[in-house]
Amino acid sequence: MNETDAGRIRLAWLAVAAGGLLAALSLLYEGRGKPLPAGAAAVVGDQAIGRDQWQRAVQAVEGDRARALDGEERRAVLDRLIDEELLFQHALDSGLARDDPGLRKTLVAALIDATTAGGAVDEDAARALFARDPAYFAAQPRLAVVAVRTNDAAAQDDATAARGALGEVLQDALREGRPLPAGFEPVALPEEPLPLPQIAQRLGGAAAGALHRATAGELLGPFVQGRGALYVLLRQRYADAVRYEDVADAVRSEWQRREAEKALEALLTELRRDAAIRYASDAR
Repeated sequence: MNETDAGRIRLAWLAVAAGGLLAALSLLYEGRGKPLPAGAAAVVGDQAIGRDQWQRAVQAVEGDRARALDGEERRAVLDRLIDEELLFQHALDSGLARDDPGLRKTLVAALIDATTAGGAVDEDAARALFARDPAYFAAQPRLAVVAVRTNDAAAQDDATAARGALGEVLQDALREGRPLPAGFEPVALPEEPLPLPQIAQRLGGAAAGALHRATAGELLGPFVQGRGALYVLLRQRYADAVRYEDVADAVRSEWQRREAEKALEALLTELRRDAAIRYASDAR
Protein backbone atom coordinates (compact mmCIF):
# COMPACT_ATOMS: atom_id res chain seq x y z
CA MET A 1 0.00 0.00 0.00
CA ASN A 2 1.55 3.35 -1.03
CA GLU A 3 1.34 6.58 0.96
CA THR A 4 -1.42 7.91 -1.28
CA ASP A 5 -3.75 4.95 -0.49
CA ALA A 6 -2.96 5.17 3.22
CA GLY A 7 -3.83 8.84 3.22
CA ARG A 8 -7.14 8.16 1.51
CA ILE A 9 -8.03 5.53 4.12
CA ARG A 10 -7.23 7.91 6.97
CA LEU A 11 -9.37 10.60 5.38
CA ALA A 12 -12.25 8.15 5.00
CA TRP A 13 -12.12 7.19 8.68
CA LEU A 14 -11.92 10.84 9.70
CA ALA A 15 -14.99 11.55 7.59
CA VAL A 16 -16.93 8.72 9.26
CA ALA A 17 -15.91 9.87 12.71
CA ALA A 18 -16.78 13.47 11.95
CA GLY A 19 -20.15 12.46 10.56
CA GLY A 20 -20.97 10.46 13.69
CA LEU A 21 -19.92 13.31 15.93
CA LEU A 22 -22.03 15.80 13.98
CA ALA A 23 -25.04 13.47 14.17
CA ALA A 24 -24.64 13.05 17.92
CA LEU A 25 -24.27 16.79 18.43
CA SER A 26 -27.33 17.37 16.28
CA LEU A 27 -29.43 14.98 18.38
CA LEU A 28 -28.12 16.50 21.59
CA TYR A 29 -28.86 20.00 20.38
CA GLU A 30 -32.32 18.96 19.22
CA GLY A 31 -33.09 17.32 22.55
CA ARG A 32 -31.90 20.33 24.53
CA GLY A 33 -33.41 22.93 22.30
CA LYS A 34 -36.85 21.38 21.91
CA PRO A 35 -39.28 22.98 24.40
CA LEU A 36 -40.95 20.74 26.99
CA PRO A 37 -44.70 20.26 26.91
CA ALA A 38 -46.72 22.74 28.92
CA GLY A 39 -46.75 21.86 32.60
CA ALA A 40 -43.89 19.34 32.31
CA ALA A 41 -40.96 19.32 34.73
CA ALA A 42 -39.06 16.76 32.67
CA VAL A 43 -39.54 14.40 29.74
CA VAL A 44 -38.35 10.80 29.72
CA GLY A 45 -38.51 9.52 26.17
CA ASP A 46 -42.00 10.49 25.08
CA GLN A 47 -43.43 10.56 28.60
CA ALA A 48 -43.71 13.88 30.43
CA ILE A 49 -43.39 14.18 34.20
CA GLY A 50 -45.77 16.94 35.19
CA ARG A 51 -44.89 19.74 37.57
CA ASP A 52 -47.97 18.89 39.65
CA GLN A 53 -46.75 15.30 39.98
CA TRP A 54 -43.32 16.61 41.03
CA GLN A 55 -44.88 19.03 43.50
CA ARG A 56 -46.96 16.28 45.11
CA ALA A 57 -43.84 14.16 45.52
CA VAL A 58 -41.96 17.12 47.04
CA GLN A 59 -44.81 17.77 49.47
CA ALA A 60 -44.83 14.11 50.49
CA VAL A 61 -41.10 14.20 51.27
CA GLU A 62 -41.48 17.50 53.12
CA GLY A 63 -44.25 15.94 55.20
CA ASP A 64 -42.01 13.02 56.12
CA ARG A 65 -39.09 15.29 57.02
CA ALA A 66 -41.23 17.98 58.65
CA ARG A 67 -39.38 20.76 56.84
CA ALA A 68 -39.19 22.46 53.45
CA LEU A 69 -36.76 21.11 50.86
CA ASP A 70 -34.08 23.23 49.31
CA GLY A 71 -33.47 23.47 45.57
CA GLU A 72 -30.98 20.59 45.45
CA GLU A 73 -33.33 18.32 47.36
CA ARG A 74 -36.26 19.24 45.15
CA ARG A 75 -34.14 18.35 42.11
CA ALA A 76 -33.28 15.03 43.77
CA VAL A 77 -36.99 14.29 44.09
CA LEU A 78 -37.43 14.99 40.38
CA ASP A 79 -34.48 12.72 39.58
CA ARG A 80 -36.19 9.99 41.61
CA LEU A 81 -39.35 10.36 39.53
CA ILE A 82 -37.23 10.16 36.38
CA ASP A 83 -35.57 6.97 37.66
CA GLU A 84 -38.98 5.45 38.39
CA GLU A 85 -40.20 6.33 34.90
CA LEU A 86 -37.07 4.79 33.35
CA LEU A 87 -37.61 1.58 35.33
CA PHE A 88 -41.30 1.54 34.43
CA GLN A 89 -40.60 1.95 30.73
CA HIS A 90 -37.94 -0.75 30.92
CA ALA A 91 -40.41 -3.09 32.67
CA LEU A 92 -42.93 -2.54 29.88
CA ASP A 93 -40.31 -3.07 27.18
CA SER A 94 -39.05 -6.23 28.88
CA GLY A 95 -42.51 -7.87 28.71
CA LEU A 96 -42.60 -8.39 32.48
CA ALA A 97 -46.13 -7.01 32.76
CA ARG A 98 -47.27 -9.52 30.14
CA ASP A 99 -45.33 -12.57 31.34
CA ASP A 100 -45.78 -12.31 35.11
CA PRO A 101 -49.30 -13.59 35.99
CA GLY A 102 -49.46 -11.78 39.33
CA LEU A 103 -48.35 -8.45 37.90
CA ARG A 104 -50.64 -8.88 34.92
CA LYS A 105 -53.67 -9.39 37.18
CA THR A 106 -52.67 -6.41 39.31
CA LEU A 107 -52.45 -4.14 36.27
CA VAL A 108 -55.76 -5.37 34.87
CA ALA A 109 -57.47 -4.86 38.25
CA ALA A 110 -56.00 -1.35 38.52
CA LEU A 111 -57.21 -0.52 35.02
CA ILE A 112 -60.71 -1.77 35.82
CA ASP A 113 -60.78 0.29 39.04
CA ALA A 114 -59.58 3.38 37.21
CA THR A 115 -62.13 2.87 34.45
CA THR A 116 -65.15 2.17 36.62
CA ALA A 117 -64.40 4.21 39.74
CA GLY A 118 -65.37 7.77 40.44
CA GLY A 119 -68.45 9.75 39.70
CA ALA A 120 -71.08 10.93 42.10
CA VAL A 121 -73.98 8.69 43.01
CA ASP A 122 -77.18 9.53 41.19
CA GLU A 123 -79.49 9.76 44.19
CA ASP A 124 -82.67 9.52 42.11
CA ALA A 125 -81.33 6.42 40.36
CA ALA A 126 -80.35 4.89 43.70
CA ARG A 127 -83.84 5.47 45.10
CA ALA A 128 -85.37 3.97 41.95
CA LEU A 129 -83.15 0.91 42.39
CA PHE A 130 -84.37 0.52 45.96
CA ALA A 131 -88.01 1.00 44.96
CA ARG A 132 -87.78 -1.80 42.38
CA ASP A 133 -86.68 -4.39 44.95
CA PRO A 134 -86.73 -3.28 48.62
CA ALA A 135 -86.43 -6.88 49.81
CA TYR A 136 -83.00 -7.13 48.18
CA PHE A 137 -81.69 -4.62 50.72
CA ALA A 138 -83.69 -5.79 53.72
CA ALA A 139 -81.87 -7.22 56.68
CA GLN A 140 -82.20 -10.91 57.39
CA PRO A 141 -85.40 -11.82 59.23
CA ARG A 142 -85.25 -12.36 62.96
CA LEU A 143 -86.81 -15.53 64.33
CA ALA A 144 -88.34 -16.23 67.72
CA VAL A 145 -87.63 -19.91 68.46
CA VAL A 146 -87.64 -22.37 71.30
CA ALA A 147 -85.57 -25.52 71.30
CA VAL A 148 -85.30 -28.67 73.36
CA ARG A 149 -82.74 -31.44 73.44
CA THR A 150 -82.86 -35.08 74.40
CA ASN A 151 -79.94 -37.34 75.16
CA ASP A 152 -82.08 -40.44 74.65
CA ALA A 153 -80.33 -42.47 71.95
CA ALA A 154 -83.65 -44.03 70.99
CA ALA A 155 -84.84 -40.66 69.77
CA GLN A 156 -82.05 -40.72 67.21
CA ASP A 157 -82.91 -44.15 65.95
CA ASP A 158 -86.60 -43.45 65.51
CA ALA A 159 -86.84 -40.06 63.84
CA THR A 160 -90.49 -40.67 62.97
CA ALA A 161 -91.33 -40.40 66.66
CA ALA A 162 -91.12 -36.65 66.39
CA ARG A 163 -93.84 -36.74 63.73
CA GLY A 164 -96.07 -39.08 65.69
CA ALA A 165 -97.54 -38.89 69.17
CA LEU A 166 -94.30 -37.62 70.70
CA GLY A 167 -94.17 -34.84 68.15
CA GLU A 168 -97.69 -33.67 68.99
CA VAL A 169 -97.01 -33.70 72.73
CA LEU A 170 -93.73 -31.89 72.26
CA GLN A 171 -95.26 -29.35 69.91
CA ASP A 172 -98.11 -28.56 72.31
CA ALA A 173 -95.69 -28.27 75.21
CA LEU A 174 -93.47 -25.80 73.35
CA ARG A 175 -96.37 -23.77 72.00
CA GLU A 176 -98.25 -23.44 75.29
CA GLY A 177 -95.40 -23.60 77.78
CA ARG A 178 -96.47 -26.93 79.28
CA PRO A 179 -94.04 -29.29 81.04
CA LEU A 180 -91.75 -31.14 78.63
CA PRO A 181 -92.03 -34.90 78.13
CA ALA A 182 -89.61 -37.00 80.15
CA GLY A 183 -86.07 -37.02 78.79
CA PHE A 184 -86.25 -33.55 77.23
CA GLU A 185 -84.60 -30.38 78.49
CA PRO A 186 -84.84 -26.80 77.14
CA VAL A 187 -81.97 -25.20 75.27
CA ALA A 188 -80.97 -21.83 76.70
CA LEU A 189 -81.64 -19.12 74.11
CA PRO A 190 -82.07 -15.34 74.36
CA GLU A 191 -85.66 -14.20 74.66
CA GLU A 192 -85.38 -11.70 71.80
CA PRO A 193 -85.69 -12.87 68.19
CA LEU A 194 -82.39 -13.85 66.56
CA PRO A 195 -81.10 -13.62 62.99
CA LEU A 196 -80.31 -16.89 61.27
CA PRO A 197 -76.50 -16.63 61.59
CA GLN A 198 -76.81 -16.43 65.39
CA ILE A 199 -79.27 -19.32 65.39
CA ALA A 200 -76.81 -21.37 63.35
CA GLN A 201 -74.09 -20.68 65.91
CA ARG A 202 -76.32 -21.79 68.78
CA LEU A 203 -78.34 -24.62 67.25
CA GLY A 204 -76.31 -25.73 64.23
CA GLY A 205 -76.52 -25.19 60.51
CA ALA A 206 -79.10 -27.92 59.87
CA ALA A 207 -81.60 -26.36 62.26
CA ALA A 208 -80.98 -22.87 60.91
CA GLY A 209 -81.43 -24.09 57.34
CA ALA A 210 -84.76 -25.69 58.21
CA LEU A 211 -85.92 -22.58 60.08
CA HIS A 212 -85.19 -20.49 57.02
CA ARG A 213 -88.00 -22.29 55.20
CA ALA A 214 -90.31 -22.97 58.16
CA THR A 215 -93.65 -21.36 58.96
CA ALA A 216 -94.70 -20.02 62.36
CA GLY A 217 -95.83 -22.78 64.74
CA GLU A 218 -93.94 -25.53 62.89
CA LEU A 219 -91.94 -28.09 64.88
CA LEU A 220 -88.64 -29.09 63.27
CA GLY A 221 -86.44 -32.07 64.01
CA PRO A 222 -85.01 -34.27 65.15
CA PHE A 223 -81.56 -32.88 64.31
CA VAL A 224 -79.04 -35.44 65.42
CA GLN A 225 -76.32 -33.98 67.61
CA GLY A 226 -73.86 -36.36 69.18
CA ARG A 227 -75.80 -39.07 71.04
CA GLY A 228 -78.92 -36.97 71.30
CA ALA A 229 -81.35 -35.01 69.16
CA LEU A 230 -82.55 -31.43 68.89
CA TYR A 231 -86.09 -30.18 68.22
CA VAL A 232 -86.94 -26.59 67.37
CA LEU A 233 -90.26 -24.74 67.24
CA LEU A 234 -90.56 -21.52 65.24
CA ARG A 235 -92.77 -19.18 67.24
CA GLN A 236 -92.72 -16.16 64.97
CA ARG A 237 -90.83 -14.65 62.08
CA TYR A 238 -90.11 -10.93 62.12
CA ALA A 239 -89.25 -9.10 58.93
CA ASP A 240 -89.16 -5.37 59.53
CA ALA A 241 -90.24 -3.15 56.68
CA VAL A 242 -87.07 -1.60 55.32
CA ARG A 243 -86.83 2.12 54.59
CA TYR A 244 -84.48 3.69 52.08
CA GLU A 245 -82.95 5.91 54.76
CA ASP A 246 -81.99 2.84 56.80
CA VAL A 247 -80.09 1.18 53.94
CA ALA A 248 -79.12 4.20 51.83
CA ASP A 249 -75.38 3.46 51.98
CA ALA A 250 -75.92 -0.13 50.86
CA VAL A 251 -78.19 1.00 48.01
CA ARG A 252 -75.68 3.59 46.82
CA SER A 253 -72.86 1.05 46.91
CA GLU A 254 -74.95 -1.41 44.93
CA TRP A 255 -75.83 1.28 42.40
CA GLN A 256 -72.14 2.13 41.98
CA ARG A 257 -71.28 -1.55 41.60
CA ARG A 258 -73.85 -2.00 38.86
CA GLU A 259 -72.74 1.20 37.11
CA ALA A 260 -69.15 -0.03 37.26
CA GLU A 261 -70.17 -3.31 35.67
CA LYS A 262 -71.91 -1.43 32.85
CA ALA A 263 -68.87 0.81 32.34
CA LEU A 264 -66.58 -2.20 32.20
CA GLU A 265 -68.85 -3.96 29.73
CA ALA A 266 -68.88 -0.85 27.52
CA LEU A 267 -65.08 -0.60 27.69
CA LEU A 268 -64.61 -4.23 26.73
CA THR A 269 -67.08 -3.84 23.87
CA GLU A 270 -65.10 -0.88 22.55
CA LEU A 271 -61.75 -2.64 22.96
CA ARG A 272 -63.01 -5.75 21.19
CA ARG A 273 -64.45 -3.67 18.37
CA ASP A 274 -61.17 -1.89 17.73
CA ALA A 275 -58.85 -4.85 18.31
CA ALA A 276 -57.69 -7.36 15.70
CA ILE A 277 -58.71 -10.63 17.32
CA ARG A 278 -58.36 -13.96 15.56
CA TYR A 279 -59.25 -17.37 16.94
CA ALA A 280 -57.55 -20.63 16.19
CA SER A 281 -59.69 -22.98 14.13
CA ASP A 282 -59.73 -25.55 16.95
CA ALA A 283 -60.52 -23.04 19.71
CA ARG A 284 -63.91 -24.28 20.73
